[in-house]
Amino acid sequence: MAVVGNIPKLLSAQEGLVEARAAAAQWVAENNAWLKGVIASHKTQLEEDKVEKYQKAYDGYLDSIDNRDKARGDDINHKIQATLAGVVIDFVVDYMLGKPIVWAFEDKEDGGEPAPEKKKLLEAYRKELLELLVTEEGQRVLREMLTQGSIGGQSASLGWVDESGNIDYEEFPIQEIIPVYDPRNRLRLVIRAYETQVYTEGEETPKTITKVEIYDQRFVTWLVSDDGMEYKLDPNEAPSENLAAVFEHMAARIPVSVFVNGTPATYSERKKKAGVSDLAGGIIDLVDEYANAISDKANLVDRLQDAFLVFIGATLGNTKNAAEGEVMAMRRARAIALKNGASDAKFIAPPQDDQAVENYLNRLRDTLHEKAFIPKLSDLSGATATEINVKYAGVDIKAGKKEVYFTGAVKNLVAILTDFLNARRLVNDGKVDQEKVYDILTGNQSPPASVQLYIASWVDFTLNRNMPQNYLEIAQIVAQMAGIVPDSYLYELLWFIPDPKAALDEMKTQKEQAAKDAAAAIGFGGEFGSTKTVENNDQVEDA
Repeated sequence: MAVVGNIPKLLSAQEGLVEARAAAAQWVAENNAWLKGVIASHKTQLEEDKVEKYQKAYDGYLDSIDNRDKARGDDINHKIQATLAGVVIDFVVDYMLGKPIVWAFEDKEDGGEPAPEKKKLLEAYRKELLELLVTEEGQRVLREMLTQGSIGGQSASLGWVDESGNIDYEEFPIQEIIPVYDPRNRLRLVIRAYETQVYTEGEETPKTITKVEIYDQRFVTWLVSDDGMEYKLDPNEAPSENLAAVFEHMAARIPVSVFVNGTPATYSERKKKAGVSDLAGGIIDLVDEYANAISDKANLVDRLQDAFLVFIGATLGNTKNAAEGEVMAMRRARAIALKNGASDAKFIAPPQDDQAVENYLNRLRDTLHEKAFIPKLSDLSGATATEINVKYAGVDIKAGKKEVYFTGAVKNLVAILTDFLNARRLVNDGKVDQEKVYDILTGNQSPPASVQLYIASWVDFTLNRNMPQNYLEIAQIVAQMAGIVPDSYLYELLWFIPDPKAALDEMKTQKEQAAKDAAAAIGFGGEFGSTKTVENNDQVEDA
């Protein structure tokens, strides 16, 4: 969330890994102040954008409720954390990702008819990439990117190849990830800064240190700081005692996919290159007010149940304390003792009509749903398909705006994972030194003839909106359009098919097998595949 015009020359400008490690110590020493300033400005911006407030509201905690004061000194003071922030965020996230993403693999230059070798390559690419994306962990990361970006205005997933060559990626908190852009809004590097605790020999309590990972176009550099002021190369991450903690991350780009949740309109905010929280723009104020109104309503309910006991013409005790004690004793005993016939006692209850409070709560909730562009589920009961579409129009507009940014982040993540897969193929081929992998991935060198690289543009995907549907109607449409519209498009309409390409291949195999079985049944296959006739005592084989 930082735009920095003065970006130092990065280690990725070095010729190779050996040169980058040799220059790393000097680079860190010369750019310590710059690095510290970027990290500090990121923290300041998070505070200005109230990111932690939004995160706490989503988790079900509002400071305004916790800090509520009593209306009167002797009054009750309910503090009900009735925050609707989770509804605002989760409704659109589930609307966009509640159904599995549909993935398709095709080289459009082939016109949908790839040569056998290309088809084999596409199938291998599909299998390897979907092993990374279509898993519980992969789906979780994508959902967390959309959720956390909707809360804080920005989120990011970081990919890497571990020591064993395994490919992995994860979404990290916005507090840790700092994208750095140049004045033309080009992403130049990403800094991950986080605090962790370490135990040192002879110390009983752990020590808090700051660790920093710097990802540029080619390398990842590991730094550490004991006080958050002076950074140095992390010796614990170094490959050996004499080598700096700098590694090739095995991608042709910065291995971080950043999701920016929309763009603010004001110039002062736009130049920060930060997104917009779905709880901004007055939404959090409505969330706060609704939770406070619910707490006030709880106070009112308690007061409605607490009637006042009034004595008329009664003498109670000789002192104030004695009179109070006598009254409390009668309340607990649910009996009233009057000392003369002129005395009287009765309860006075507060008015029971709280319609104004209920109207206020309804107005707050209606306004919240209207501003957040999400329908009220209670309004959908018994609604027709057309009515549901109308009621979902607001969230559909909101999801459409969000999808433009989110699909870009997913495409970037796919490109990063494709780089990792290609790097693994090149290394496993045995004909490419690891130092040459980056040049091949970036197109500066050609790969060996024995390795055909995957291309990220072969991947296409569709986010299926999770709107209540008339599934019978969809099935009828698919059946009626068969033979008119390509099957791949029709299969994407069927909500229960996550991979249309695999389903089409399976259907093709199934039809071929059915045709063979039918031919065999009428004598054109199997044991009836050949016939014998006898002419002039000679056997002649037909078929």
